[in-house]
Amino acid sequence: MHRGSRQVMRTLSLHSTFVRTSTHSSLSAPFTSVSSARVSSALGENQLKSHPCTLRNTSSPPWRKGQRRHVHETLLGRAMGHKLTEEELFAFDLSGFIVVKNVFSEAEIERMNLVVDKHEPEMVERKGQLRLGGKKGMPLAGDGTTGRQDLGGMLAWPKGENELFRKMLTHPKLVPYYIALCGEGYRMDHLPLLIQQKRNCDGFDFHGGRLNQDGSWIQGLAYEFVNGRPYCHLLAASVALTTTKTGEGGYAVLPGSHKSNVPVPPDVMKMLKQTESVRNPEIEKGDVLLFTEACTHGTIPWTGEGRDGKRRAVLYRFAPANMAYGRSYLPEWPKGTTDGMSDGEKAVLQPPFNPRLDRNLLCDDGEQTTTFVRADFKKAHDAKVFNNPEGYF
Repeated sequence: MHRGSRQVMRTLSLHSTFVRTSTHSSLSAPFTSVSSARVSSALGENQLKSHPCTLRNTSSPPWRKGQRRHVHETLLGRAMGHKLTEEELFAFDLSGFIVVKNVFSEAEIERMNLVVDKHEPEMVERKGQLRLGGKKGMPLAGDGTTGRQDLGGMLAWPKGENELFRKMLTHPKLVPYYIALCGEGYRMDHLPLLIQQKRNCDGFDFHGGRLNQDGSWIQGLAYEFVNGRPYCHLLAASVALTTTKTGEGGYAVLPGSHKSNVPVPPDVMKMLKQTESVRNPEIEKGDVLLFTEACTHGTIPWTGEGRDGKRRAVLYRFAPANMAYGRSYLPEWPKGTTDGMSDGEKAVLQPPFNPRLDRNLLCDDGEQTTTFVRADFKKAHDAKVFNNPEGYF
């Protein structure tokens, strides 16, 4: 074995003795520190610029509640500790989604709804060819007239209105899930979209999924499970502003379709056949639904109470650091999107590139950031080779 390889293996072995997981939380404890000098030396790679973050969890000795540790990224990636619980991992891998309970309080949800009420006149109803549930008489068409209402722009709303919508990017209850499912340096891929369904509003034919109708793989939506870990190429996160009970409509899914080896038949996508395979989960206001876009999903016409007869949810999508499906970040995010954002929020809105190239990474607390710093001698070399003064290839 090459000397450098032996050193890397020693580093991996040493690292395993430093990571401890909490027995008192639904998620593993945030990353604990490994000497940045030792990792950099062993891997002959980038240097680590770390900032202390406070652990949110209580774990067995020697770690203590409130103990300050350095949170950082290394080439070891997610081997450093972010995991779902056994039950969460089983549920997500089996069905393609999980519901994270009570992420937002009742007061926060009420505040978000009041802000949405103010912007309700700006909603755009889907009519004509934009309707999503098919022609009148189809299972997902609702009354055949009323269309879904869409609203965007909430990240750029003025101060006093945008804060809770921006909080979805870095919420400390959600960051560990985002990292576990998308990896360190996860990024917002789509601009957030508020969906409003009035009673008897049309639904949305099932879409997404692992395979195209010709059986080809959809790489941009892919879900993989490697070495005991899930990897989502595109992760959806939907915060419920109203409660949905099973059977009332709203989000519906074909559980397990993210691992199907056969395309979903068109009649199943329209809920004309095999309706027993569809699940319409209960989601209470304040909960956040997480699902891989590789799992075929849709929307059932709304028949519930909601808020004054309306169902509301705000949908976000996240991707790994070096992947992109959407392109709203080009040439830059829409005006006002990043105005007044915290460093942590801005880190989630970086364009796609590998964490090794000086990417700001969000700590578990959702506030502090850390950087995996590319070595100066490498940047100097790349600046000469590629005539790029910033020193990147």
